[in-house]
Amino acid sequence: MSHEERTEYTGAYTIPPPPLKNLKGPVLDSPCDLTLGTVILIVFGIFMLLFGLLTFLIHAGLLPYNPDSTFGLLLVLLSIQMITLGKTPFGTFRRTWIVIILGFSTALLGTSACFIPGFLAGIIPELVGCLMISGGVVLFMNLLFSEGRARQWIRTPGILQHLTVACGFVYLTEILFGFLVLFPGFLPGIFAGLLMLVLSAGLFYLAWCIQTLSQEYPPKERDPEPSEDKGTAGIVGFLFYQEASLSIPVSFILLLGIIFIECAIILIPADKGYYLFSRDSQFGLLMVIMAVQVLALGKTPFGVYKRSWFLIGIGILIALLGMYSCIVPGLLSGWMLRILGFWNLLTGSTGLGKIGIPVLQSHRSSPDTQVSLSKGKKKLLWIVIVLHLLTMGFGMNLIIPGLIPPPIVLANLFILGILMIRLGSLLRTIPLPL
Repeated sequence: MSHEERTEYTGAYTIPPPPLKNLKGPVLDSPCDLTLGTVILIVFGIFMLLFGLLTFLIHAGLLPYNPDSTFGLLLVLLSIQMITLGKTPFGTFRRTWIVIILGFSTALLGTSACFIPGFLAGIIPELVGCLMISGGVVLFMNLLFSEGRARQWIRTPGILQHLTVACGFVYLTEILFGFLVLFPGFLPGIFAGLLMLVLSAGLFYLAWCIQTLSQEYPPKERDPEPSEDKGTAGIVGFLFYQEASLSIPVSFILLLGIIFIECAIILIPADKGYYLFSRDSQFGLLMVIMAVQVLALGKTPFGVYKRSWFLIGIGILIALLGMYSCIVPGLLSGWMLRILGFWNLLTGSTGLGKIGIPVLQSHRSSPDTQVSLSKGKKKLLWIVIVLHLLTMGFGMNLIIPGLIPPPIVLANLFILGILMIRLGSLLRTIPLPL
């Protein structure tokens, strides 16, 4: 059996067997070339670090606090893990369609908690607490009793020892955090903040372990596996056994599309005064998702770039601002509007320029050298152009509030979401032409 075939799993993280002597493989391009799993752990660590530090000020009565938005954001981060990696609070599963659907459903629930203060009060914290406790127990039991992995890895010098300690530490601290969420009086305020800081340190430690493993034992690209005959057919087989053919960028496009549509629908009764709508949490949530894209994909308003430490620093700063706005409402509203507005304005205008310049150059060239596009790619191209125009409109409205009438803003958001979902579905089969 080959080295790759003997890869094992612990909880939500893929673990190689003990290293073989003189076995060397390719490594990642640079230490800042982070894997998606590492990025998400870092984002969770940043969230816990900031939440822990702010907890001291919140309990002292120096800062306001929005618990619905805080735990709603945490649910959205959990959903990103499910959608992109198949990692759930109870372990890693194949990215089947049922896992993807559950991930998007969790994102919708978390987004609702962020957008409408008090709408899911008492439900979201309890859900997060139950997930943390039950998930931590399942993962810790799996680490201890699944074929004696912890005992085997703890005897292996090097990264596997670190990984065993990091996993066990994070799982146990996660259980304590779950009790803290379910029972706010479980620990005094100062100790609650300290627990979050300890958990953030454990997440950063685990992120370092996962990144080191990816450098020493990089995963190889797998050929698509033939569909297994499970004796079921129809919708059940499709949902539970067929792996979702969604790339990571397409997953983010679909997630943003769903969030924009939900935002537009929620804003209709909110504008009529039927309930409150949290602009801080709306823009904070969008900024956190933008930050994850910067950290994981190198996606910026000027295009996709190779990740450098500078780019990672920008992503972390954006994540911090977005998280702060979700936890503590009202203090960063003006800044958030401008940052998010300029980000969208640059994204739309740069995207249009990258499409328009090659098209103009093609028309000016001789007929023999002009590039002809298929019908499907032309349709895809027009969708991308309209998306960039709508993105620019969204950004302009954030920079100059009131520039666009509210009904047009709602229509802009709704159409933007629909086109993103349509774009994501087309990108599953047609690559971007330009």
